[in-house]
Amino acid sequence: MLALSAQAYAQSPAKPAAPTTPAANAAGSGPTAGASTPAQQAEAFANIFATTCAKYASSLGALRTKLAPLPTMPADKAAYFLQGQPGKVWPVPDPHGSFVVAIPDDKNLCAVYAHRTGVPQTLAWFKKMAGEAPVPMVSRQVQDSKSASPQNGTAHTIAFEWAAPDSTKRVLYSLTTSASPTADLQGLASVTFAP
Repeated sequence: MLALSAQAYAQSPAKPAAPTTPAANAAGSGPTAGASTPAQQAEAFANIFATTCAKYASSLGALRTKLAPLPTMPADKAAYFLQGQPGKVWPVPDPHGSFVVAIPDDKNLCAVYAHRTGVPQTLAWFKKMAGEAPVPMVSRQVQDSKSASPQNGTAHTIAFEWAAPDSTKRVLYSLTTSASPTADLQGLASVTFAP
C-alpha cells in the first residue's frame, strides 16, 4: 500500500502545487533552504524521519499525542500530503529546508516529505537504515522502480520490508526521490506497520 502511494505520487501528472519554500515558511516550517547544501538537507530529512516516523512506527498513537500541541497545516494544504485522506500534517521547523510529517487517521502509516534534499545522500542513508533490520527481524528489498511525469521528472522508489520468522508483524519502509530541480518535492520517506 505504501509503495503504491509513493508510486501514485511520482506518476501523478498534475497535482495541486506543494507549498513552495516561502509559503511553507509562512506555515512555520523554517527558513529558506537556499543556503543549505544537499548533504545538509539530506541529513535533516533523515533525522526528522528517524525521530518521528521510524521511532514511532509501531506506536503512531504516541507520536500523534506528542505532536498534538504543535501547529498543524491548514486542511486545504494538508490534503496534498495526505493524498485526500483524513489526517494531520505538521510543518517541521528546520534551518536546512522545508519538511512536513503527515499521519493519516486510522492507519499505521507515517510519512515525511522534503521540499529539497540531496538525492544521492538520501538514497545512501535510506538503504543503510531500511536495509538493516534489528534481530530477529530480517530486511528484504521489495521494490526498486523508476517512473516519470512532467511534474516531477524521473522518480525513484525503493522499499524494504522487515519481518521476523514465525511472526505476522511487518514493517514496510519506502522512499521516493526526484532529483529534478523543478519537482514539487524531492523526497518522500514513509513507514507502514502491520501488526
